[in-house]
Amino acid sequence: MRIRLPLRHSLAACLCLAAVLLAAGCSVAPPGATRNSPAIGPTQRGSTPNFHPFPQPATYNGLDNSVYTMVQKATTGTAPGGFHFTVKPSMVFWLNCIGRGTATLSSPGIGLKWSVPCNDGSSPGGITFRPKASAVGHVAFMLVTTTRGSKWEVRIDEGAPHGVNPAPDRIPSRTATTT
Repeated sequence: MRIRLPLRHSLAACLCLAAVLLAAGCSVAPPGATRNSPAIGPTQRGSTPNFHPFPQPATYNGLDNSVYTMVQKATTGTAPGGFHFTVKPSMVFWLNCIGRGTATLSSPGIGLKWSVPCNDGSSPGGITFRPKASAVGHVAFMLVTTTRGSKWEVRIDEGAPHGVNPAPDRIPSRTATTT
């Protein structure tokens, strides 16, 4: 396959720009800098802390008393990671982060880009997502990234088929009570 001339020039320009941005983002610590100096920043000593056990069961009642079930168990990492999944009419994405900065979940194929702040990893954030009908049934790719030095955790749930056993207890509807 031959690359056409205008495309070749665009590709070359993008690669040059990427090289300049990469070089600009890299800094060199001054001579004599120590591990915790402002030029290097703090470093974590010992092992990376672990996430608490996932607080949500594998099957549960979610938004509008819909039953959801886990399809991608909680997975962790420190480098950018990706997952392929089959798009369902209603999904719940869970994202957690230990460290500083944020963790971001993005899937351009279904129009999802969502971030959560990093903390101690005790409480994952969850988002109920209903993709476009045209995406349902197709395989999509999701990328998870986080601030350098932080650790992420991701889990994917989908709407459970009818008759899931055992069905979890229903969430009571909110009613106003006065005393």
